[in-house]
Amino acid sequence: MRNILTHIILLLVVISCSPREKVPKEFPDEDEMAQILADLYVVESIITHGRRSVNDQLADDEIPGYYRKVLSEYDLSTEEFDTIRDWYSAHPYHFQKVYDKVIVLLSEHEAEVNRQIQAEEEKKDTTPVIRDLWDDERIMAVTPDDTVNHRLPFKIEVDSITGGQIRLSAVYKFLREDLSREGKTIVITQYADSTADTVSHDITKTFKNNPITLHMNIDSVTPLVEISGFLFDHDTSLVTSVEFSNIRLEHLVRKNMSKSPEMKPLKPSPERHDLR
Repeated sequence: MRNILTHIILLLVVISCSPREKVPKEFPDEDEMAQILADLYVVESIITHGRRSVNDQLADDEIPGYYRKVLSEYDLSTEEFDTIRDWYSAHPYHFQKVYDKVIVLLSEHEAEVNRQIQAEEEKKDTTPVIRDLWDDERIMAVTPDDTVNHRLPFKIEVDSITGGQIRLSAVYKFLREDLSREGKTIVITQYADSTADTVSHDITKTFKNNPITLHMNIDSVTPLVEISGFLFDHDTSLVTSVEFSNIRLEHLVRKNMSKSPEMKPLKPSPERHDLR
């Protein structure tokens, strides 16, 4: 089968005085003919540029099968299509209108392909890069014998982090000796200008493993220098006994921050306060 695009271009330079006959009823009308030619050109483009997405092992003698597949969708044989194409070739008035429609269809197809490519690229660009900042044990517990660190405090100095998000995650459960009723997990992010943000998560009493996650957006201008807080903050004098496991403190940064939507923290929103 002759090169479709070359054939179209050659037809445009043919000068003919053919009368403006109506398209035969048994032939595809101008809209359908334009769609057929556009589909054939897309297939030809895939083959020409080596984008054989349907079958990477396609042999040269199998290429016509692609054209037959396209034509079969319109219930046309190769011979029937050649006859129809020759008729349009002999009637430039109709073919010019078909050609204009082909250009529109191919432009729409290209725009859709570009949208799909852009969507895939943006999806890749927004995949978070994760850096684990936790430098302590992954399992920490407070028992009735603890008198100093019974709130499980933590403090981590970081190297001037800007932008992205801090995420603290863990799994907790109350142990049988516990007589307390509730508590909070608190994360405090301190900046180089002596300001700080605080976010907390209520710890409800349960003797089964329960996951928690706290998120906090990081200032993109002022460097973050320290992350601190308490895994189990409480104000009771009763016996407390809680275990936290699988503790992770992570810095998440989008690969392309300029294209990514702002990462939203979980409610409640961080409370900014000045430490000076």
